[in-house]
Amino acid sequence: MNPDLDQYWHRIASDDEQALEKLYKMVFPALVHYAGGITGESNMAEEVVQDVMLKLWQDRFYIVIQGSFKSYLFRTVHNHALNALRQQKTKKQSVNRPGSDELWQFITNHYDLDDQVIDQLYADETGELIEKVVDELPEKCRRVFRMSRFEALGNDEIARQLELSENTIKTHIYKALQKISGVLKRNL
Repeated sequence: MNPDLDQYWHRIASDDEQALEKLYKMVFPALVHYAGGITGESNMAEEVVQDVMLKLWQDRFYIVIQGSFKSYLFRTVHNHALNALRQQKTKKQSVNRPGSDELWQFITNHYDLDDQVIDQLYADETGELIEKVVDELPEKCRRVFRMSRFEALGNDEIARQLELSENTIKTHIYKALQKISGVLKRNL
């Protein structure tokens, strides 16, 4: 595995889908091997890694990575693998027990909700929460963040337009992402 994965993260965070594909091919075997050591099942390990990579892409604008990207990937795979084991254990325990599974089954059967609808409801709720947090940011921070994430402008372009240094732009984006991350952790 390439020791300097941070460059891939920066490209992914800048909406570069090709960087994600290259990263996926590069790290998939090592991450599956690592997840397999936790789950004990190769199929579950592959699903865990695929889920992590998908979530990485979906949340690329909101993830704040402190430290190395490689450490972040392994830590995330570790956590997802443990969650997959817990979910598997919970499913086995609740097979013969009435409760929320029956309620969920009733809702999905009677209201014709599929996984895509449920995922969309979750995404909409998350999007609304992020918008609320962004609206509450200080004016300059909010403007920089919107230009970066919603208008897809690079830090250099934002710096030119607002007549600020690129370091100031990075600081505003970092502060906004920290605030969003904190709120999402508390509310989701």
